[in-house]
Amino acid sequence: MTSSVITARYSVIPVNDVVLPPLTSKLIKYVIEVSNSGLSRVVSSNAFLKPLSISMLFLGSRPLYSTLNYHNSQLLTVRGGTLLNARVSAVVSDGGLGVEDFRSIEGCWSTPYGNFEIRLDELEVIRVNYLSIGLGRYFKISYLTPTVITAKYMIPPTLRAKSRVLPERHKLIPQPSFIFSYLLRLWNNVVGPEERIPNRSAGDLEAYKLGRLADITLVEVDYMLRPTTAVVGRDNEGRLRTVRGFTGWVIYESLANKLQPTLDKLLALAKYLGIGRSRGIGFGMVEVRNV
Repeated sequence: MTSSVITARYSVIPVNDVVLPPLTSKLIKYVIEVSNSGLSRVVSSNAFLKPLSISMLFLGSRPLYSTLNYHNSQLLTVRGGTLLNARVSAVVSDGGLGVEDFRSIEGCWSTPYGNFEIRLDELEVIRVNYLSIGLGRYFKISYLTPTVITAKYMIPPTLRAKSRVLPERHKLIPQPSFIFSYLLRLWNNVVGPEERIPNRSAGDLEAYKLGRLADITLVEVDYMLRPTTAVVGRDNEGRLRTVRGFTGWVIYESLANKLQPTLDKLLALAKYLGIGRSRGIGFGMVEVRNV
């Protein structure tokens, strides 16, 4: 089985002045759900580590999402005719999703958030085996939207069952072990068996080992990080639902040449699918470049 990444980039234009949802990715998610395409089945599935990422809406280079300030959330208002952008990426296998599924959300849509015109601007298809950034010794990871990393990602596999009694908490610092352990699990869950790293039988132990090696071989050279509380919406009682993660950037120096090919592939995938929890609704969007 051969896996590919398909990425579709869209222009999203509100017909009238609108108030966007706190997580603006919910607009595209809603359109996908009602489109009855192959994408809608992926969005609605309960699969662990979904092979899909729906971006926030962007105004220029700025992702739009509400944050919590002094117990209040910000309203996101956009004038009619404003050009917004969005991206949908998915890892697909032979006989799975096709480019027509990504074309299916073009058109004019009436949504709970207003009326919008969605235009497909660009389609990109690349085999996962060819994913690469050309990672150098020094590289920068920019966390564009709140990245949500659970503290349980680096629990040794032999202790996984016992960890269930621990409360769920999220990291506010992108420690390399947590980032790359997560990314290897993601890679091995979304590609075919013959494309797994380091081999077709790879599992949680390999992800844990890579995480430990990443902590030893990646050194922070510079960084700017901040904790960010994003508003998800409201619960049935009208209370704000929030998620706390981090945004910002880190520059790393890589000390181990032998790890570079693996780190390169994983970060190339992260540019499309993101990092951490709730990637499917726009969290954990990253950019990676050499410095």
